Amino acid sequence: MTEIADEKILQVRVSSLEMSYFGGATAVKNWSFSLGRGEKLCIFGMHNQGKTALLRTLAGLEEYGGSILVDGKEVRDIPPREIPIAFSFDLGSLQRHKTALKNIVRPLMLRKCDSKYIAKRLAYVTRLFDIEDLLNVKIKELTPLQTGKVLLARIFVRECSLYLIDDVFSGMGYTARREAFEALTGAAGKCGGAVIYATDRMYEAREFGGKISVVYAGMPRQIDEYYRLYRDPLSLAVVEGLDDHVGIVPGLLKKDERGYRASLFGEKSVAAPAPISDTYVNKQVLFCVYPNDVEAKRSDEGAWVADRSVSTKDGRIVRLVREDGVVFVQDPDLAEGERAYAEIKAVGNYFDKISEFKINC
Repeated sequence: MTEIADEKILQVRVSSLEMSYFGGATAVKNWSFSLGRGEKLCIFGMHNQGKTALLRTLAGLEEYGGSILVDGKEVRDIPPREIPIAFSFDLGSLQRHKTALKNIVRPLMLRKCDSKYIAKRLAYVTRLFDIEDLLNVKIKELTPLQTGKVLLARIFVRECSLYLIDDVFSGMGYTARREAFEALTGAAGKCGGAVIYATDRMYEAREFGGKISVVYAGMPRQIDEYYRLYRDPLSLAVVEGLDDHVGIVPGLLKKDERGYRASLFGEKSVAAPAPISDTYVNKQVLFCVYPNDVEAKRSDEGAWVADRSVSTKDGRIVRLVREDGVVFVQDPDLAEGERAYAEIKAVGNYFDKISEFKINC
């Protein structure tokens, strides 16, 4: 089990959680973690990898195996309207013909809360998200950013032990999404409950705070802080989830008087980390090659072609392709379509070709 919380402030404990849809297809498997009051966990993964299924299961909306304890109580044993969990649907779940006010207070009205409490919570969330002037405006008349803030207000209007937020900003433009996400991170630090946020945007996972769980095929591949995931990924799925610009290159792991070496593309070898066992020596493995470990220069005789580029906060990255592989290089003097000579200066972690688990020390 991955422990995130101190037992003294433990608020959520998930153990051996599994969920299968009708017909037997497993959607959630092998989830175990703990969260304390005020802690955050980001579920990061691409589309259709099980993020929504996990959050629906945690919310008690699906039958499940294993255990979900919130404040010491099993979720499946709590009456639905008494479960201290707020679960978000997307922007489309707001009633567009009704005002922001009616949308925000709806969860409290459904639970028959008294008017003084509703007024108190409404005042809190409208200040928190700076939407006091929008309360009497219908949802259909709001901008995407304003709509996002109203949705967040509806989520946090309840005082809950656990808030589950499932990529509620899908479909927003970059600027609006960025501002809405910043509003979410601010609220998550003030709400008093544990917060789980699911996203397919790595910059959001990195900036949300707390730990990140990389999900693939419904299972957690690793739960840790971002820098540890990046430096010490346990599986290839974690690498591919964290960074779109890492070359995954098949090569031969060798050992000579210089130590362990990676032989790539039949060219000269480069130093490699030691394996967990010498049984991998002289076998094909999958090496990570990072953009700053590749040098490239324009050459009509080069085996590589620059097929596309992207601008990142760290500079321009160009993808180089050849018949038997793909690598990325940072800030090269290359235009798309040009041929190039490329030299790999170093490799990072490497993985078993079959299991795709990390096999270097």
